[in-house]
Amino acid sequence: MGPVLGLYRHGALIKNFVKRDLQARYKGSAIGLFWSVVHPLTMLVLYTYVFSAILRVRVGAAEGTGSFAIYLFCGLLPWNAFAEGVNRSTGVILEHANLIKRTIFPSEILPIYPVVSGIFNQLVGLVILLVALLVTAHPFSPLILILPLILLLQFGLTVGLAWIVAGITVFVRDLGQVCGMVMTIWVFLTPIFYPPDLIPERLRFILVINPMYALVESYRSLILKGQLPPSGTLATLVGFSLVVFLLGYRVFARVQKAFADVI
Repeated sequence: MGPVLGLYRHGALIKNFVKRDLQARYKGSAIGLFWSVVHPLTMLVLYTYVFSAILRVRVGAAEGTGSFAIYLFCGLLPWNAFAEGVNRSTGVILEHANLIKRTIFPSEILPIYPVVSGIFNQLVGLVILLVALLVTAHPFSPLILILPLILLLQFGLTVGLAWIVAGITVFVRDLGQVCGMVMTIWVFLTPIFYPPDLIPERLRFILVINPMYALVESYRSLILKGQLPPSGTLATLVGFSLVVFLLGYRVFARVQKAFADVI
């Protein structure tokens, strides 16, 4: 319960960091936070034009939609939030070295605010996705109300990995570059740009050990297919989220004691 209580205790501070991060991202722009709506909306329109109008790519009815653009967008939303949170966490401790050195500061919250900022942008994209599905008369299931649970599991998985990456990067600065390469490989090993049925049988074990497949498939099952994710997929997501979250907290708690000496 330690990490959960810590997040609750420092909730106001995390909220303030997230607010400052979002404001800084669009500081000086004419429309400010409205860019968080423009970006995913532009991506959805672009995907629809390229994959539906030009390439005419289709997915089977078993995937819950005939539009590859919708299928791709639904998978990219959680992936982009996950990748943003982990990638940005690599340098977050070093960026706030003054806080680590000069004050008694709960450094464990620093990798959290990039994760929450990424999820905020994902939520904006989800609203756009749901509106697009409504416009195309896509049927919704009451099971879509389970989405907050999937989002919570995503948060736990992302924060846990962000803690590990943020803590180790203080001592191994090259980890930031390695992390970017790993994310590039990981996205193509996850069925986001293609249906999982295209993966050869001999390589299906990759899906079993890939928590991001479980996450993406959970979103697609609830939003596009209107059904619960397969029990094995959901169990994988729950297991990875809990283990990575707790492991990440323990790793970060152990290494943070030496931050002030290394930074």
